[in-house]
Amino acid sequence: MRLTSVRRTWSALTVVVTLAGCWDRTVTIERTDYQVPPANSSDDLTDDVFERAPEFDPERIDSRPVEGWTVNLSAAVTTLDVDLLKPDHDAKLLKLYANYQDAVQNAGFRVLPSVNLIDGKAKQFDDGLYAALEQHWFQSHAEGFTGDLDFYQELFSNVPADSRAAAFLSVGLELAGIEVAASNAAGRAEFKREFDQDLLNTKPIGFYAWNTKLQRVYRTGRFFQRNFAFGDTAWMSPILDALRNDARLQATYRQILSRWSRLSNAPACLTILDLVDLPPQADLSEICRVRNLSVRAVALIPAGTNRESELVRRLFPRGLSSDADIMRELVRAIRSGTIDLTPTERSGWYDHQVYALETLLVPRRGEESDRLLLTANYKRRTLEAFQALMTKRKETHVLRSESGVKAAASARPLEHLAPRLRLEPAPTYFLRMARSYRFLARALQEFVGESTLAELHGLTEQGPRGKTLSSELAEMEQLFYGCYLLSAEDLGMAPNLTSEEQTGEGDCRAAAEKWLEEFSNDPDLAVDTRVIVPVANDLTSKKMLSWATIGVRFARLKASYHRDGPPRVRAAETDEWKALTVDQLESATYLIPVDEFVSVRLPRSQILTRAEFRSVCNQQDSRENVIEQLQR
Repeated sequence: MRLTSVRRTWSALTVVVTLAGCWDRTVTIERTDYQVPPANSSDDLTDDVFERAPEFDPERIDSRPVEGWTVNLSAAVTTLDVDLLKPDHDAKLLKLYANYQDAVQNAGFRVLPSVNLIDGKAKQFDDGLYAALEQHWFQSHAEGFTGDLDFYQELFSNVPADSRAAAFLSVGLELAGIEVAASNAAGRAEFKREFDQDLLNTKPIGFYAWNTKLQRVYRTGRFFQRNFAFGDTAWMSPILDALRNDARLQATYRQILSRWSRLSNAPACLTILDLVDLPPQADLSEICRVRNLSVRAVALIPAGTNRESELVRRLFPRGLSSDADIMRELVRAIRSGTIDLTPTERSGWYDHQVYALETLLVPRRGEESDRLLLTANYKRRTLEAFQALMTKRKETHVLRSESGVKAAASARPLEHLAPRLRLEPAPTYFLRMARSYRFLARALQEFVGESTLAELHGLTEQGPRGKTLSSELAEMEQLFYGCYLLSAEDLGMAPNLTSEEQTGEGDCRAAAEKWLEEFSNDPDLAVDTRVIVPVANDLTSKKMLSWATIGVRFARLKASYHRDGPPRVRAAETDEWKALTVDQLESATYLIPVDEFVSVRLPRSQILTRAEFRSVCNQQDSRENVIEQLQR
């Protein structure tokens, strides 16, 4: 969080008289006034007030003794704050870096791993996994498995070549690099023209720009996501007949829809499969209402629904207003409870990932809430973290989603104790992220199979990642469970794990400790983290509202124990626990890497790839200049 500065200048006339004569001199005085950014009326940006300390548990002992003293944080309350950075004094902290590794290695200080940084590693794995699955599911020919491309070709072979259905399927296959004989030239031209009119359809963004195969995946996926109004479904009859007459083809289609629903989210509208068993005169609008589908349309392979898109449709049914701020509205809706991020039976991996971000906005919903007092400034920091991480989640899914050690017996007097954080305190976020990877692993075992996962590799722009998806997915789940365990201990909180999750506690903790010791050398953190993603299309102004992260900078985090909720210590197991006095409590200051988030409106003709967006960022020296250049 940065302060804005205003320089004020005064001129003063000074008259000095001496025996030799007299002269005058003008002295210019400059003073810089700093202004706190105005709070939005929807933001809950007030300092937390201490109410009571958690119940003391004499058995919950921190695994890290201090100067011979055993420490117990079970009844401790930690205050978190961040400094408001001054542009002229804190220029080094405000400098924007393209990736976390450069930022950390140029900091000149020890850096505390932030939520953003740890999530930065997750982002690289997520993109690589998603890219690998897109390629695998697109055209794999494994025994017992039908890829999307094989399905489209088989469907085409089961409809009349002169039908509008054949024209539709042939255009999609052409985008995938496959030429088929469809004789309905007028239908082909119509479908192709309507697809080509939207740059978002034709220009692959995110990781889909990495290679030719992924570019084809993107364009083909966009094409077959096209929504058709209920009055424009008659041409689908040959496809419906093919699905009704071929149980195997119908089962393949159902499996394709299911696996995309689990990887992303459930369809936002009706699918052609939904029409198979419906009478011709069925009230499709009523079916959508009963199923709570927000989009009244039919698609072959619909994009998955998401909370932010549903919110936009509800708030702006006639299009975006000139001052519409979707991120602000999303934050407001989550905080008020209008939007519930809790995953449902229809939720896919995307919902589980977004749910992990909830307590960044509404800390009281986290299991650690009774152990933390957050200042308004720190709440601003977590709001910015939510915005950045939400942007990165959405960019990944851009196509498919609308332990204890005993202390020594003797100890010298303990003079001071400050919070000893190993990572930014966010236990609930870490736990929910771990569970999202566990959900994904089970889904992929169903739709990909363990043997295939043990062979497939995630991708990078340069090629395959070193480890298999199976091993990397297990490592990511283990890392986030371990981060949860360490963060919980940092706050004196008892872990809240299921019996199944408890079986690997030791390994998870060790994995996280090892990674936290070595994170500055993790190659995933050396990858450019700046991304941009289209969010909403404003047809009136012909602008595309986009979210972006324009670089990594630092924030200064301060942690301290509240005087009415102090840690307790003892020198030996036979001693009583003694609460530390106010004089013994010290604060700790950490530098944490954070993402700089912006929301911008771009001309619709400027759908940017990652490379194009990063080139703009590289040419500018400040946040304001980047925004100005993007909006030109």
